[in-house]
Amino acid sequence: MNNIKPKYFLNTIFVIFLFSMNALFASDKDDDIKLAITIDSAIYHGNGAIVDQYIDYDTFTQRVFQKLHKQPSEWKEYAAAFKQNIRLGDLLIEQIGSGGEYSFVKVIEDPDGQTNLLYRMLKGDGWLDYHEVLLVKNHLGEWSVADVYFYFSGTYLSDIISILLAQDDPELVANKSLRSSLLKTRDLFSYNQEGMYGNTETAYDSLSNYFKKQKNTRLALMKAKAGQGDMTQLEKLKSAYLLDFPYDKSIRLMMMEIYGSLDNYEQSLLMNEELSELIGGDEYLKLRTAEIYLSWDKSSKAKKILKKMIKNESFPTDSRLLLIDLYYLEENYKGMLSELLIVSDMVGAKPEEILPKDSYPNFYASSNWQKRKI
Repeated sequence: MNNIKPKYFLNTIFVIFLFSMNALFASDKDDDIKLAITIDSAIYHGNGAIVDQYIDYDTFTQRVFQKLHKQPSEWKEYAAAFKQNIRLGDLLIEQIGSGGEYSFVKVIEDPDGQTNLLYRMLKGDGWLDYHEVLLVKNHLGEWSVADVYFYFSGTYLSDIISILLAQDDPELVANKSLRSSLLKTRDLFSYNQEGMYGNTETAYDSLSNYFKKQKNTRLALMKAKAGQGDMTQLEKLKSAYLLDFPYDKSIRLMMMEIYGSLDNYEQSLLMNEELSELIGGDEYLKLRTAEIYLSWDKSSKAKKILKKMIKNESFPTDSRLLLIDLYYLEENYKGMLSELLIVSDMVGAKPEEILPKDSYPNFYASSNWQKRKI
């Protein structure tokens, strides 16, 4: 020891420390990803019960009762009931439907250092949402699910359960104002789904100041303004929201869809780019970028993105289908046929089953298709 120089000894200790920390971090990261893939696979195979096995019901129940302003001693009996009745896996499977998919994207950390799993949820109609699955370590040192945050509504699963409890058991929430506001937040989303946007505004106006400041209620109000076509008020609400939550992902996802539906492609693209930056990138958002450019009559930019995605085998089927639509607009029936035959082989379906004849009449009337038929 006396022959070792102090500086060399300290450097050696530091290297060993870093190696140990990296090994520990890698182990934790590996465990994260194992759990993420397990959940992904369970949803894919329609087995929601596997997902439910990984919920930390004690932590989840605490989160529910914090929203009800209850003390820790008052929630323990509910943990067992939640374990029997909450079916998170089935809820996710139901949301996706028969034509959608649920895909693990990456492990991310929120600003507080909370480890989350990011998932992309697509419904059969192309409707997009992201979910952050919040993780905690259980008493065995294993990762488990503490809660789920749904981007599009700005709502946690624990929020939903707290509202259901307030609805089903009036005595559980002694504060009548709190209970009233909880139930009204439920109504906001119901009104929007039914297109009753004026009712959404009325319900929001009657909330307590605390609930008016929450993400989910403010997002619901903005959706109502968008549904009414009141862009002036929507922009004011959006600006105020971003002052309070400058790095929020939910509003970027929601506004990307709203702007796109209003043919405001410049702003839709901006929201897409900001969302991508905030989540650290997702290849699927590049596909959405190409869709925006195509709708924006910027086919050359869309084509560049799609060809790069196809080359990288990133969403190869979806990328080719979008490229087929682009070629149809360009009347490039040769390129269209080439991509269609590749997709046909990939999905094991006839070209006519992939592209309905009544939607692409010019292609089916073209010499390229007619020669192929012969």
